[in-house]
Amino acid sequence: MQKQAELILKLNNGNFIPQIGYGTYQLTKKKCVEGVKYALEIGYKHIDSASSYKNGQDIRFPNRKDIFLTSKISTSEQGYQEALNATQNILSDLDTTYLDLLLIHWPGVAKYKPGDPKVRDIRLQTWKAMEKLYDDGVVKNIGVSNFLKHHLVHLIQNCRIKPQINQIEIHPLCWDKDTLDYCKQENIIIEAYSPLARQDEKLLKNNILLELSKKYNKSDLQFFLNHKDLNILRRTLRFLISKQTIKIWQKLIV
Repeated sequence: MQKQAELILKLNNGNFIPQIGYGTYQLTKKKCVEGVKYALEIGYKHIDSASSYKNGQDIRFPNRKDIFLTSKISTSEQGYQEALNATQNILSDLDTTYLDLLLIHWPGVAKYKPGDPKVRDIRLQTWKAMEKLYDDGVVKNIGVSNFLKHHLVHLIQNCRIKPQINQIEIHPLCWDKDTLDYCKQENIIIEAYSPLARQDEKLLKNNILLELSKKYNKSDLQFFLNHKDLNILRRTLRFLISKQTIKIWQKLIV
């Protein structure tokens, strides 16, 4: 089976990340095993998981050094020691000694209301634990997920190591310009999940976007996913679409 050339983005610490990744949200047991296996066969190098997905033991790969592996700390695992413990559990489930990328999954903390001032303090303690894991080489890169501009501003003002990644929902129906602009200003790579808006017909049948895809001689799927500055995550068991995702960056149009 032919594999496509790998495309990568450079992070603000000098490391690199494959530009497209295979997301494993809602995939467990046989579906996860089969999905990851096929993703690797057709050329994916980046596998995205999370503690809350409960599928770490279903994610396996023949050669660890060839895979960029991401996981995330859940809202119930935030705090300094809690984050350290959670990371050890993640490593054990994934049967690996290190992570290529570790994220704080959400800015919120379980059992606390969003406006509670303790949330920001606990979030910073989580980040300090991740900085230690980074220093120790247990994780190669650290970042956040679902952080808006104000979350990032507070974190950067109080951290020693700036996030390398912010994983957020991005597509034409969900375009947070303030957060995108701030990440660009701070040299934080945006990793886009749900880039097809969960198959929302408002996107897939949008006349303007469909006309643009025709103009540039791309399928609608290729046009919606095509962006040279974003890191893209796709979760699908529709293998033909997975192959098409891999090929998108062969001829960039933006």
